Amino acid sequence: MGEYRPGDGDQGEDTQYDYDDPRRYTARRQGKAPAASSGAPSGGGAVVSRRSRLSSALRDAAHGRGAAQQGSRFSRDASGNAYEYGQPYRGQQYDEYGQQYGDGYGYQDGYGDQYGGYGQPSEGGGGSLRERLRERRARRAMEPRREHPHRARNVVLLILGILVALYVLICVPIDQGIAFSDSEAQSLSGQTSAHIPLTPYYVLLLGSDAREGDTVSRTDTMILCRIDPIQAKVTMVSIPRDTMVTIEGHGTQKINAAYAYGGAAGAAAAVKSLLGVSINHVALIHFDGVQTLVDALGGVTVNVPVDINEPNYTGLVMSAGTYTMDGKTALLFSRVRHGFANGDYQRQQDQRILIEAIMKKALSNPLALPTVGKAMGGLLSTTMRCYNIIPLLARLAVGTPTIYSASIPSTTQTIGGVSYVVANTQELATMMQVVESGGDPSTVANGLS
Repeated sequence: MGEYRPGDGDQGEDTQYDYDDPRRYTARRQGKAPAASSGAPSGGGAVVSRRSRLSSALRDAAHGRGAAQQGSRFSRDASGNAYEYGQPYRGQQYDEYGQQYGDGYGYQDGYGDQYGGYGQPSEGGGGSLRERLRERRARRAMEPRREHPHRARNVVLLILGILVALYVLICVPIDQGIAFSDSEAQSLSGQTSAHIPLTPYYVLLLGSDAREGDTVSRTDTMILCRIDPIQAKVTMVSIPRDTMVTIEGHGTQKINAAYAYGGAAGAAAAVKSLLGVSINHVALIHFDGVQTLVDALGGVTVNVPVDINEPNYTGLVMSAGTYTMDGKTALLFSRVRHGFANGDYQRQQDQRILIEAIMKKALSNPLALPTVGKAMGGLLSTTMRCYNIIPLLARLAVGTPTIYSASIPSTTQTIGGVSYVVANTQELATMMQVVESGGDPSTVANGLS
């Protein structure tokens, strides 16, 4: 369509008429066609432009003058040509424009349908624009709220992301600090076995008597723990360090020598053979580790069962009772074995009492565990990781855990001039059956039999 310019070409040709010329709107407002000198087509009456026509439609809709209210869906243009509301304008002179207007701004497909005033009668018989908008808002309010099916998933993913980030920042360095060396881990892999999550499993606790500068050491403490995470139950069975066993390649030995000959893997193999159970994890704490651990926890409360009087060896002298011990005192308490009526069996009991006190203190202050883990780097070696330890502590913190403890049934004998502790194999087998079933081993035996 050509651009209209006054005085250009044949003024009667539609192709030279500018339908958006503002003078046409003025002429329409005055109720007459533009003058011939203005270049408008002659004989056509008032001409409606695309812009003015849309404005008029919206204005009529705002005042409620829809076709439904007027009682007819037909009207006539200024030239007397009939046309239908909502259909493309088909004026005699402006078929091309009417087609364009109908496709782009048809009342049924565009504003007419949206505001319910043109072409199709609105539900309820029309009404003002404000009323129709109010009705629409009311209908939307009655519609069911749109659900957000992915909101819960996004929250879960966010929480998991935060947990992973915290584990990487806090736990991974701790895991690296408490891990066995690659060679020791490789040896232990042949002596430990995997377990099904949430089922009971066995952890072998070893206390090394190694001191700074020692190249060979023995295990001063050996305790097998059965842990039941569902029942929140821990069962500890002490193995006297002088227990007589047979070590492959070395004959009859005391069980604490197994660590000297084969490291943690050698100690695990000896315990498996003696007690007849599979070991799932091993934890080795060095001589100074107990002191560092207790100090990192801020001390522990210990119930001393019997009087201690050992001024010459450990220098520890205290009456039976409840004490708050620092790291140094706790270490000495775990090593005292002279002056007791039960000898080394009393020391084994004291060690289990101390472990229980440490567990209770750790559960009472879980926020201190990252600091404890960092402090234990180099003093504690274990096959366990934070993802094993944290859920266990969380479970034990819910309610009061059940803790059983006992020493293996045994007697003392001197064989070939060497003093041994000899296990009572029959009673030991019965005790391990009780342990395996989750019972209290002290109901079978506890030490000397």
